Amino acid sequence: MCVGVITVDTIALVDKYPLEDERVIAQEIMRAGGGPAAVAAVTLSRLGLKSAIVGTIGDDEDGREVIRIFHKEGVDTSGISIGTTATAGSVIVASKEHSARAISTRQPMVQAPANTAAMKLIANAQWVHVDHVGATRFSELGISRGVGPQISFDAGYGVESFDPITVDLFVPTDRQMALRYPGIDLAIALENDSLKAGNTVVATQGSAGSAGFSPETGLVSAPGFSVEVTSTLGAGDVFHGALVAQLIQGHSLQESMHRANAVAALSCRGLDGQSMIPTTPELDAYLEAH
Repeated sequence: MCVGVITVDTIALVDKYPLEDERVIAQEIMRAGGGPAAVAAVTLSRLGLKSAIVGTIGDDEDGREVIRIFHKEGVDTSGISIGTTATAGSVIVASKEHSARAISTRQPMVQAPANTAAMKLIANAQWVHVDHVGATRFSELGISRGVGPQISFDAGYGVESFDPITVDLFVPTDRQMALRYPGIDLAIALENDSLKAGNTVVATQGSAGSAGFSPETGLVSAPGFSVEVTSTLGAGDVFHGALVAQLIQGHSLQESMHRANAVAALSCRGLDGQSMIPTTPELDAYLEAH
């Protein structure tokens, strides 16, 4: 069960970012589904898990496009609510020169109340994965660590003062960990959060891979994979969904990180965050070849 942001994105691939008042020619322009929780839900489904999404869309064409995308990917949409504002969306420029992207986003200011189907899905879920918006809805949705599903948090934004004891799996970026623990080595920061909360903490490190700590495993790490990158858009969101998928499928923490690193890397072959996410057979074949 994934809870959080759902968007429809317009993405342009350029050689370099335009300067002020400059026009550049895009190599490719496409529209695709996005949002941290939404991309994670698609990733889970691609990797063979039964997944569903809870979030808000508008009563508009973008909202209907969202539903079409999820249905194509096999993601349960019965927990989606219709809000009073337009469906969230982003305009994204991906630069090949910098292997980076610039994002201008429109998001609904208020999430619509969860419907009955959403509450039932959450109650029956094995895991609930939330992004920065989903994490604000714990009380409304009756989500609490230790009661019902395990909780995974995509801690990509503003988590300097977040208390990781509220989740079972805390996954910030290495940059977020540096803000939480200024001047402290990443390994020590991971250990501190994990032992304090009694949970698993994994930090994403971009192309360098990931590092994690749990009371059971201690510190573990997994290197990244080198692929021909079209865009890094959504790679972190893909990693989060893939990590949860591997843990559910019974892999150790280190192997789950290793496999999730590969899934995220392979997703970077596409301009959007979803089109090149591999299936489990595709992932296994890639790992066997590398």
